[in-house]
Amino acid sequence: MTKQSIAPALTNAQVIANEANRVIATLKLPTPADREMVEVALESLKAVADIVAPAVGKTIGIRIIAIRNNIGVNSIKAA
Repeated sequence: MTKQSIAPALTNAQVIANEANRVIATLKLPTPADREMVEVALESLKAVADIVAPAVGKTIGIRIIAIRNNIGVNSIKAA
């Protein structure tokens, strides 16, 4: 018999936002990730988010623009 997890289920929006935040966090590491690679990863997440969580997709799009313009990027909050 397997035990059922008591962890709350995450929505698609929360999962995508969490992954986007992990990618964004790589910009602040002691040896930061390449901005272009971060953009590519976020664009992939945005493509999925645009379908399953449009509000998160829009927010990711804003973060991509900020990264391209060398503007500090905050984490994403999903409803």
